[in-house]
Amino acid sequence: MESEIRGLLETMGATLVGVVPVNLREPSPRFLTGSGKTQEILELAQTAKADVIVIDRELSPTQQRNWENASGLAVIDRHEVILEIFAQRAQTREAVLQVALARLQYSLPRLTRKWTELSQQRGGSMRTRGAGETQLELDRRKILSRIEAIKRELAEVQKHRRVIRKSRRENLMTTAAIVGYTNAGKSTLLRQLTRAQVLVEDKLFATLDPVTRRYQPASGQDLLLTDTVGFVSRLPHQLVDAFRSTLEESLEADFLIHVVDVSDPNIDEHLEVVESVLADLGRSEVPRLLVLNKIDRLPEHAKNLLEFRFPEAVFTSLTAGVGLNDLDAGLLRMMQRTRVVLEFSIPLDRSDLVRLLHHQSTILAEDYRHDTVVIRALCPTALKGKLQHFLLHQEDA
Repeated sequence: MESEIRGLLETMGATLVGVVPVNLREPSPRFLTGSGKTQEILELAQTAKADVIVIDRELSPTQQRNWENASGLAVIDRHEVILEIFAQRAQTREAVLQVALARLQYSLPRLTRKWTELSQQRGGSMRTRGAGETQLELDRRKILSRIEAIKRELAEVQKHRRVIRKSRRENLMTTAAIVGYTNAGKSTLLRQLTRAQVLVEDKLFATLDPVTRRYQPASGQDLLLTDTVGFVSRLPHQLVDAFRSTLEESLEADFLIHVVDVSDPNIDEHLEVVESVLADLGRSEVPRLLVLNKIDRLPEHAKNLLEFRFPEAVFTSLTAGVGLNDLDAGLLRMMQRTRVVLEFSIPLDRSDLVRLLHHQSTILAEDYRHDTVVIRALCPTALKGKLQHFLLHQEDA
């Protein structure tokens, strides 16, 4: 999608001075593109006085080196563009470490881009290098050492996150993860529902770190909403690997809220990208609420077609505050799907369990007897295991 790479370059801060569309039938091992298109790109870069050539595909280290030798310019591929954006956007220590890890893993096979005299041998001391070790070998060893150090630091950060996640599970609160293509309106949804002070920008990858906030829909039961990093087609595997723990943590939710920008002409491609990433994370079967956002930018007939195509979806314009009541009802409907109607007999001296049911469930009936209280409630499924000893009956929600 040409519009996607344009958006990525704009977010990176680059100025586009020319585009050469390429119908890539059979990739060339030397440049990826054929000789004719390669020459056309080189001539356009020279005429436009470009500083950088961007190839909207992944280049092998050899192809990248061939491009730079032929053009005399810096040449970056799609993966390097996205890595640069992530580096610019990283704010928390965890995100900074994750991006640094991805960049080091990307650069490792491309070390020859950084040195012009790699064949020259250097004598060395026994402490730092073997006799005659090349500069390339030195730098490779440094990068591998740095990768291991970052992995160790990330493990400590993620250990802390696991403690927080465990605490949330023990509280038995219903959780939902907001997912979608980058810049679809996920952070806006979180801010509209919870009034959270989160960054909202009309740029790709405005959010890298999961942000979790509490929301109380019309049912009165709390819901934890987590904003997630936006998805994009052909997300570099280094970033997927580096951010996997963050993505998996935020997607360990009872259900997903999939936000889609319906004003984008590539809506079908965006839907496919999100489904592909969810499948890669093993979350394809998680229940989800589809939120079709920016509906105010469409003519009425286009909206009618979407309503026919997605009858279960919620239609919103989050920046304008349109459709929030429907969204609230949709969230309540999803919460009910993740819950079960249970009936408990609680001893009167266990008022802590009665409070727990009132806090975490929707009370349907409450009957105080001689030494017990019988409570029928719509509960999170996890509550069944915690109160199994007091369970009288279960029925469909």
